[in-house]
Amino acid sequence: MKKLEIKNIDCHAALAITKNAQSGRSMIEMLGVLAIIGVLSVGGIAGYSKAMMKYKINKTIEQITLIVGNFRTFYSRQKEIEWAGGWANGYAQIVQKAKLIPDEMMVLTDGVLTNVVNAFGGQMGVEYDAPDFYLTFSDVPPEACIELLSHDWTTADVHKVGVSGSDAGSGLWTPADIDQVVAKCSVDYIYVEFYFKVK
Repeated sequence: MKKLEIKNIDCHAALAITKNAQSGRSMIEMLGVLAIIGVLSVGGIAGYSKAMMKYKINKTIEQITLIVGNFRTFYSRQKEIEWAGGWANGYAQIVQKAKLIPDEMMVLTDGVLTNVVNAFGGQMGVEYDAPDFYLTFSDVPPEACIELLSHDWTTADVHKVGVSGSDAGSGLWTPADIDQVVAKCSVDYIYVEFYFKVK
């Protein structure tokens, strides 16, 4: 019986030829792959930005609805509480002690409320202008401003929403024409105000 012998030299030579034939990609193929990755990255970033803006707008609507409800509940129990003197003279202590604002919005320093931030990174203020309370949101981007002024606030019992910007012109109050809302929300620095009554 004859034994079959496989010559190692022939196998190695065949492998070397195969490796040389498939040793790399052309420059055009690499540029094509990079272009596809670039297009997908830009699309992904744009989609992510839109999704984050929608999330922040929805979060703001939830927070305002919650805050208005908290104020109403608080004032139904504490009818004679004095809301005067400004943030430094009592507003902050009342807001913190009664938990009128969600924890994620409160900035505490040594356990004391020093600031309130909104979902867009700006500040939120609480003011009293009898018979209304109002919340002010600063640094609201134009697209969020349009959404917030166009939102139906009747379920949250917010009876008036306003906007003013860096142009220091007169504000705009709801209800308003959508073209007016878009024009007013197109400034670079925006305050949006939400008015509500507690009684």
